[in-house]
Amino acid sequence: MSQKQRSRLGSTIASTILSVFSAVSLVGVDKAQAAILNYTFDVEDVPASGFFKVDNSSLTGIGDESIAVSEGRAYNLILGSSFEGSKEYYNLAGFTASFYQGDFLGLNGYGYDTGISEYISPPDEPGGPYFFRREGRASWSMGINGVYPLFWGYTEVYITSSYSEPYFDGRRIYYDTPVSYTLVNTEPEPVPEPLTVGGTALALAGLTWLKHKKKMAA
Repeated sequence: MSQKQRSRLGSTIASTILSVFSAVSLVGVDKAQAAILNYTFDVEDVPASGFFKVDNSSLTGIGDESIAVSEGRAYNLILGSSFEGSKEYYNLAGFTASFYQGDFLGLNGYGYDTGISEYISPPDEPGGPYFFRREGRASWSMGINGVYPLFWGYTEVYITSSYSEPYFDGRRIYYDTPVSYTLVNTEPEPVPEPLTVGGTALALAGLTWLKHKKKMAA
């Protein structure tokens, strides 16, 4: 190989190294910003609250995007703990978090709950025997209306007893109830540093050049 050819080959390899290094560096900058976002939330006029985690590493920051919640719980949505068999909390894993232009908007998901509360008097109790039974049902959802995070819910209690005909009591509807979210913490994801990845690319390119020189010398 002539000196001119060696020079041209060396320039090509150097150019390639710089291109790879630049591309990897740009990717590294984006990845270095990846994090686990920790949020808490509260629902206005409802004794409901909770927390959840979202990994934002897949966000592009362009338009509407959704990411699955990796971990989270919601409490008191919305039947409450006075009913036996009702949920202590809702598991929010798998719900989706909505983003627009990289900014968090709110959660999307729904749930359903039932429970029973009853009392049966002992035979020797004055006025007995008698019974009183409450059956609670509830459904709810969280979503985005435009850019506003909202909550919708419905709850009712069906009562049966020894003293009256069955009837519904305590029906309540939650409509367009605001939800407030608070970012409480971010946990950076372990990702390769741009310089480390770039150094690896340089080393590989150098090895390729040495192998080429050995081959030409043989």
